[in-house]
Amino acid sequence: MKVFIISLRNLILGGIVFLIVLVAGIILLVKDPLHASDPYSPGDQSVPASALTADPPAGAAKPSLNLDVKVEGDTAEVKLLTQNFQFVEDSGDASQAVFGQGHAHLYLNGEPKGMIYQPEFLLKKLPKGEHELRVELNYSNHLPYKVEAVKRIVVQ
Repeated sequence: MKVFIISLRNLILGGIVFLIVLVAGIILLVKDPLHASDPYSPGDQSVPASALTADPPAGAAKPSLNLDVKVEGDTAEVKLLTQNFQFVEDSGDASQAVFGQGHAHLYLNGEPKGMIYQPEFLLKKLPKGEHELRVELNYSNHLPYKVEAVKRIVVQ
């Protein structure tokens, strides 16, 4: 009889654990944190593939980019030195991309960190060690100019 009571106790505890895991799984499915269930809708704002080519118009010089980075403590002051390029705010209208204008995409250690709309910015609270900073220039519709600069920095 004692063996049956212990087995029943384990069965009840196992059932409780199973129910907790089941409820947690259902909650994760309902919340959909990755938005995996969002369907593609052709009515959403999209950029036509032919909106802009990466080639400059006849006679226009391709933009260039260099990085000037100064590290003090855990903060890096970054200046984007560009030629033939002007930073513009995102207008929300992807079809209004103009050659020689746009923004930059910032990557730290290969991970995307955001979009840059100004030629100067700060990176704060960097962990100690060596980091790779990569910046690429993009049209305002996010198509790349295929112009990028990479700089290795060390935070002491």
